[in-house]
Amino acid sequence: MTRPGVDSLTVTSVAFVAANALHTAEHIRQGIHGLSWELLAAGSMLSVLAVATLLVKLRHAHRAPPIAAAVGLFAAGGVALSHLAPYWSVLSDPYPAVHVDLLSWTVMLAELAAALLLVVAGVSALGWRARPVRWTKSVRTGAAAAEEGRS
Repeated sequence: MTRPGVDSLTVTSVAFVAANALHTAEHIRQGIHGLSWELLAAGSMLSVLAVATLLVKLRHAHRAPPIAAAVGLFAAGGVALSHLAPYWSVLSDPYPAVHVDLLSWTVMLAELAAALLLVVAGVSALGWRARPVRWTKSVRTGAAAAEEGRS
């Protein structure tokens, strides 16, 4: 049960900030000496976006849901490409290749999961609902329209 004013987008925004902070702390624990400045800048930018997303949500801005969905998608893609994909650019820090420990894997996967939950909460808060398609006579094309024309 949630308290008044606390919704899934708020909870996932807080969780994402916490997971991002843990991931940053984990990189510091591992040592940042082997990371490129581009990767450090991208990680710093992601941390700023995580905090900004939470602040936008706490201010009850109507833009919070799409911002959260976009930041979550960006974060999930960035974390996965950086840590799960093989080396592909200066933005790579592939965990399988650098043989990190279980704690590093756990924290990284927690941030990835939190980012994906942020996407789900953001899209859910938008209130999009699937609507059934209603076909009308004016929409007919192709063979059906040609048949009508011959009648």
